[in-house]
Amino acid sequence: MIGEALLDATRSGAILSLKIAAILVPALVLYELLAPLPVFGRCGRALAPFLARLGMSPPCTVPLAAGLFLGITYGAGMILPIAEEKRVGPAEVQSLGLFLCTCHAIIEDTFLFAVVGAVGPREVAARMLILICVRLGLAVAVTRGRQIWLQSMSRPA
Repeated sequence: MIGEALLDATRSGAILSLKIAAILVPALVLYELLAPLPVFGRCGRALAPFLARLGMSPPCTVPLAAGLFLGITYGAGMILPIAEEKRVGPAEVQSLGLFLCTCHAIIEDTFLFAVVGAVGPREVAARMLILICVRLGLAVAVTRGRQIWLQSMSRPA
């Protein structure tokens, strides 16, 4: 009885681990393939007005993409070099950190959350859409709210 439970738990754990690997490995490979290309630079220029409203500049695009797709640890690993090189200021690092704390690994985590317990591709897609919208909306609202607050604090009374 205990042996069967252990065997079943091991089997379930192995299946879940394979599902997670099937999601993480392609995401990491895709990011590593895109990182050296000018894709992030172009995206940064295209997103410049949006990023500015959130207190970030185009150099924040690479760590933002890394954090959104691969997680906060990977994003933080990208934030440190651009901050040390003084390509972004402390306020931008704070905005970037706040955004990523609220909304990191959006593709990977959302897909994992959606797959666990979902029945069929339609339910997976619906769960992913809901989770992505809520997480991105919250991250934008919190980061933009911080910008508005900072601007109101810097105005003379």
